[in-house]
Amino acid sequence: MKHKNIILSCLLLMSFSIVQAQNITYYKSVIEELSSKKYEGRANYKRGDLKAAKYIAGEFKKIKGLEPSVNDGYLQPFLYNVNVFHKRVEMSVDGMELQPGNDFIVREFSPSQKGTFPLVYIEEKDHDPERLLPMLEKGDFRNTYIVLQFDLVYKYMGIAPESLYKMPVAGLIMIRKERPPFFRSRSGSLQPIPVIWTSSTFPDNAKEISVRIESRMIKNYESSNVIAHIPGKGRADSCIIFVAHYDHLGHFGKDVFYPGANDNASGVAFLLTLAEYYAQPENRPDLTYIFIAFAAEEINLLGSEYYTDNPVIPLDRIYQVINLDMVADNGDRLFVETGPEGEENLLRFREINDRLNLFGTIEQHPLSNDSDHYPFAMKQVPALYIMVDGDASSVYHTPLDDYQHIFTNRYLPLFKLVTEFADSF
Repeated sequence: MKHKNIILSCLLLMSFSIVQAQNITYYKSVIEELSSKKYEGRANYKRGDLKAAKYIAGEFKKIKGLEPSVNDGYLQPFLYNVNVFHKRVEMSVDGMELQPGNDFIVREFSPSQKGTFPLVYIEEKDHDPERLLPMLEKGDFRNTYIVLQFDLVYKYMGIAPESLYKMPVAGLIMIRKERPPFFRSRSGSLQPIPVIWTSSTFPDNAKEISVRIESRMIKNYESSNVIAHIPGKGRADSCIIFVAHYDHLGHFGKDVFYPGANDNASGVAFLLTLAEYYAQPENRPDLTYIFIAFAAEEINLLGSEYYTDNPVIPLDRIYQVINLDMVADNGDRLFVETGPEGEENLLRFREINDRLNLFGTIEQHPLSNDSDHYPFAMKQVPALYIMVDGDASSVYHTPLDDYQHIFTNRYLPLFKLVTEFADSF
């Protein structure tokens, strides 16, 4: 009998290991799929976001026990305006061609422009806006590109120096220390002049710049959130919501696309493995569990904002929102955010982590509008943002955020932590 018990225990452990290995295999396969060229960066270029939404809906449909949540379907469509760079984006300095996505990017709110312009470099002491803005307001540089140091602009004027964008100049160059990241968060409207971020390899004594920027504002572009749920077997009228945005940055010009493997194919893959796990009869939850893959997170959280205005279940029935964003990293540290309503639940999250010894550090950052937990928190819903910190952050919002630059060694600890936390309600 004793030998039978030992054999049974070994079989159970082997069975658990196989299930977990299968989850990791599925997790990896979803990241690889969504970050492939097929989806063109999961944005507007060739409707890559629609292809991704259909893929996720198809994965939801394969999971027995997981039900569609929107009028007997999975897609919740909404409209928005977006400025895109799908054609030519070219820049050269003193005749030397720079590579888009590597040497430079054009900020998402920039208009089209073509021409050759002289360059003027602003001295370090003149980055102070009390000196810089009056200098530019005179109009002496109306047909000139101004070269600035990004770190000094950020120091004096913050991440969105909109007064600087409205100066009477031909355009702005901001030199960064690292490969310039691309963003789409402010792409819903245009600024008067192009703003270009470059890497530190930008020359420090060039005479002129030639640019060809072809941007286009798309009006009423349609994207869709993808939503499914598992009805609770006891308290079905209340819910836990797991969310992850599936969109990414798409294209910068015709040839440069942003795979978005960690940001955030990884969160969607994690979401799908959670849905697969909880759909199994032995894991079916007491509360209703809702799974949402959000669109347009990169465009100022438009998908989650739309959802919180049009929820499939009233917001006051949500016990907790769990937002998974950039989780395919290798660090022993989690970054978390929550609003006032989520502080008590965050204590529980920390206690579970400490008891199970899963992550060495849980570092809380102030609540900010950097991901899809924020619209929920603004409506007093407990919402927790979770990100794994590590080496993958070095390729954030660059073309190198691909399948070759993810890490999966923190998947199992995070899966354990998230499921233990969700099941504690």
